[in-house]
Amino acid sequence: MTKSLAVFLVLAALGNAVYHLGQKSVPAQAHPMVLLVGAYLVALLLSLAALPFLAAMTGGAVPPLAAWPAQMFNGPVVAVGVGAFLIETGFLLAYRSGGALAWSGVAVNTVAALILAPFAWLVFRESLSPTRLAGITLCLGGLWLLVRK
Repeated sequence: MTKSLAVFLVLAALGNAVYHLGQKSVPAQAHPMVLLVGAYLVALLLSLAALPFLAAMTGGAVPPLAAWPAQMFNGPVVAVGVGAFLIETGFLLAYRSGGALAWSGVAVNTVAALILAPFAWLVFRESLSPTRLAGITLCLGGLWLLVRK
């Protein structure tokens, strides 16, 4: 694993922790969609502020404003937006229904990994090894232990 990859994975892990703490703490009386509008407004403002810094980190220039629509509105970006909406809505409603902070994220990420694995192998030609199959088996065992009462 490269140093950059490790840094980016730690960034994602920290973001995931902040995300779940925030989701679990939102006021119960607030409307879920109003909460999501606020969350995405914050994400938009942070994205705009980070744009020049990330461009410098990755060696690329910020594209001219006229090029943004072609990059922003395509199938994969729409899929990311739909996925983010489903994740946000699912966790918000799960936590309001009594989902546990300690295991909800792990359970969802395990199930997502199991859904994604066949796509990784068949569509993106990622490698499948006995070690990775053992990892999947451990994930299934862990999921079983997490959902038991």
